[in-house]
Amino acid sequence: MVNNKGQTLVIFVLVLPILLLLIALIWEIGNLQITINKYETAIKDTIEYGLNHQEENNLELILTNLLKANVKGDINIEINNYIKINVKQKYNTLYNSIFNNKFDIDLTYIGYKENNQIIIKKE
Repeated sequence: MVNNKGQTLVIFVLVLPILLLLIALIWEIGNLQITINKYETAIKDTIEYGLNHQEENNLELILTNLLKANVKGDINIEINNYIKINVKQKYNTLYNSIFNNKFDIDLTYIGYKENNQIIIKKE
């Protein structure tokens, strides 16, 4: 008669690290998505503010300070007949090196007025 009591324990011990890594990956992707949504909202709000206050002096400085209050990373703002904002941030995760920095944040939005309507697009 063969004793099978230890086989289930061995399989559990072998599968547990894989399950934990999978759960950690799902957690990281969720956190990244929450951060991206927060950044997108901050960028859109900043563009809208800038388009409604184009006559202000030092508008680029004002917009930069608004973004820095809500967003980390490198912020580039271009103001012409439009407002273009680019935010880049290296998002530190366990998986960034494995997936070739796919978790880094790089968002670019452009906003302009057309027929007295504000239009904001992802570029």
